[in-house]
Amino acid sequence: MSLTMRIIFFGMIGIIGGLLAWPLAEVLISFQVDFPSLLIFGIAIGGVVGLVVGGCFGMNEGILSHSSSKLKAGLIMGIIIGAIGGAVGVLTGLQVGLFMGTSFFLAPVSFKTVGYPIARALGWAAFGIFIGVVEGIRSKSFAKIKNGIIGGFIGGFLGGIVFEYSLKLFVPDVLYARLLGFMVLGLFIGIFYGFVENKLARASFYLLNGRAKGKEYLLNQRQFTIGRDEQADMSLSDYRQVSQKHASLHSKKDKVIIKDKNSKAGTYVNDKKISESALKDGDVIRVGEAQFLFRKK
Repeated sequence: MSLTMRIIFFGMIGIIGGLLAWPLAEVLISFQVDFPSLLIFGIAIGGVVGLVVGGCFGMNEGILSHSSSKLKAGLIMGIIIGAIGGAVGVLTGLQVGLFMGTSFFLAPVSFKTVGYPIARALGWAAFGIFIGVVEGIRSKSFAKIKNGIIGGFIGGFLGGIVFEYSLKLFVPDVLYARLLGFMVLGLFIGIFYGFVENKLARASFYLLNGRAKGKEYLLNQRQFTIGRDEQADMSLSDYRQVSQKHASLHSKKDKVIIKDKNSKAGTYVNDKKISESALKDGDVIRVGEAQFLFRKK
């Protein structure tokens, strides 16, 4: 999968997450009168939406790498972090709205048309941050967490703006406005997460042969592992002569260094067997029967 398709994939997963969250939110809305307060009702809605959207986003890496262990771990992590993020997002929106209403002396009309939607959108931005950091926390990667914070905030805020104004523009069909809003929210979080991940990556690896030919991997962390192991950052289980833990990559400032992990078949850079080597843009790396092109960003 190319990097462009990867971004599109994230966006599609976001749409699916929003689509799945919508009926559950509508069920809760139908029981709104049974909640003891609007605050608890809002937290419940946010938690349910976050649970579903977070779970969907958490499965991204497992689906892309065909790894059942990554999928399960990501799903569980996404459900937990997403549910927390949904509740935090609601509380953030309420607090920002209260602050804007009391500190900026907005007129009732301007607050309703501008202040309230922006406050709510900032709440969705907080929600987006939690969704964005799911994969970074699962993989214990600070770089991925940073990408998730930036992409999740931008996507959550812009998607939140569309969400809130769709509710105002389609008042007679508010049911479908919420459906549109949830789908756009998930789409924006996914696309902007993927866009930021791509832009901030140190390098990429383009597979040149085999079943996964054309697939690209991003190097957006200081340590990156290659091997047959499902937990490897680049899992090459479909390629022969690849060891469980075949090689690793380390980023040091502007250098990317590849190191063989005592593999049976060895690691090659431009057909030269290496134990450790600094990579240059355009180098061809061979790990077992897998060959890929190194592209420096």
